[in-house]
Amino acid sequence: VLLHSCVHPSRGSHEVSSWPSLDLLGPWRGERRTRDPQRRFEAWDEPCARRMSSRASDRTWDVVVFGATGFTGKWVVRHLQKEGKEVQWAVAGRSADKLAQLREELQLSEDVHECVVDASDLEGLKRITERAKVAISTVGPFMKHGTPLVEACVETGTDYCDTTGETPWVRDIIDKYHEKAVENKARIVNCCAFCSLPFDLGTLMVVDHMKKHLHRKCRSVLAVIGDTKTGISGGSTDSFFNLMGQDSKTVRTMFDPYQLHPKDGPSKGPDQGILNKVVYSKELESAVGPSFFGMVNSKIVRRSNALQGNAYGDHFSYDEATIQKNRFKGWMNWLGSNLSMAFLSIGWFRHLVRRTMPAPGTARGIVGDQGYFNLHFVGKTESEEGEESSTVLARARGNLDPNYAGTAKMVAEAALCLAFRGDELVRQGHPSGGCLTPATCMGTTLVSRFQSGDFLSLEILPAWMS
Repeated sequence: VLLHSCVHPSRGSHEVSSWPSLDLLGPWRGERRTRDPQRRFEAWDEPCARRMSSRASDRTWDVVVFGATGFTGKWVVRHLQKEGKEVQWAVAGRSADKLAQLREELQLSEDVHECVVDASDLEGLKRITERAKVAISTVGPFMKHGTPLVEACVETGTDYCDTTGETPWVRDIIDKYHEKAVENKARIVNCCAFCSLPFDLGTLMVVDHMKKHLHRKCRSVLAVIGDTKTGISGGSTDSFFNLMGQDSKTVRTMFDPYQLHPKDGPSKGPDQGILNKVVYSKELESAVGPSFFGMVNSKIVRRSNALQGNAYGDHFSYDEATIQKNRFKGWMNWLGSNLSMAFLSIGWFRHLVRRTMPAPGTARGIVGDQGYFNLHFVGKTESEEGEESSTVLARARGNLDPNYAGTAKMVAEAALCLAFRGDELVRQGHPSGGCLTPATCMGTTLVSRFQSGDFLSLEILPAWMS
């Protein structure tokens, strides 16, 4: 599941320029709302100033972090401490003692409120969410613990971001709450973690570049995970093993490339699944093999395209892979991954492996600023009559481990984007409610947020900009 010391493709040195600000592909209709001028916030920078959202401007908190005492939740709290000096926020968990320990361990300001609530207490969750603009959830497994909080947010018209990668659960949330979320103007944004935020935004970046600079739609995007170092926590493994322990029908849905496609959406594309072999990428000058994360990311990217009426391309295709040292090692990794998935479907084997994993609240491996990740995107345009397809290369790089510190920063930045620029997003044409993706909900505004920071860079390689 984890990627350690993968080989970065050797392409020599490249000068990289910042990717320009983009607009969302495809119009959305949403109500225009006015900003509340009563409160001012420090600017990220001149073109990307924080703005107070009029969405529930009388609410007490900008953000509430649910699952704050868990491993990933603590990283979210650390980020809000550093980046959110003027943010009104709260932490929520089921144990008052653990929340008190969290306050002492991280030396939280007295301005940070504590909310004690069980993940299954719908009424208690509603009493908290009705006082917040945005709820962040790191409470997994989401199939066990996640649904009541989503319902509470939908009922109270509160925006929501989470770190799930459990696509069967996301499908269930869409079916149950999408229409009500549209009605109540609650933006439910799943998968704001390493699965799938940078892949979703990276693909949007490539597609938008094709539209603006090449005046073509996109035929395909291949996202490739390059040199990456990260760790593994007890909570993540618990979510994964819980997912693998579901009934066979649920597990089979994970292999449907259009699992999250809108039921009344546009026609599906040509994808039959994710890459399941080792191939050579001439653009990256390296062998690439299957990506475990592709089972999640591919569905989010395809849903982004579908929610925008196939704005990426009518025959758009997305695939995902990992860099391999050579084809032989790639095939060995492929064999190991497939055997692991087969054995993990067996209950007793899954139980044995689970006992070797980190305990909940702990982690193993490289976590924090000792980790990093590199992603590469290879985009191909649709072919015009008599012309060849053009290629666009892009990359995304982060200076934190992607699974925890990086994930925490991604979901926190997504939540802050909704809290402070929510009305602006609607004026730009983004939807005011529904079960959305990072690209369809926040799109290039969130990209600009990352571009102005020092954590995640999303870039088009200049050699391929014309």
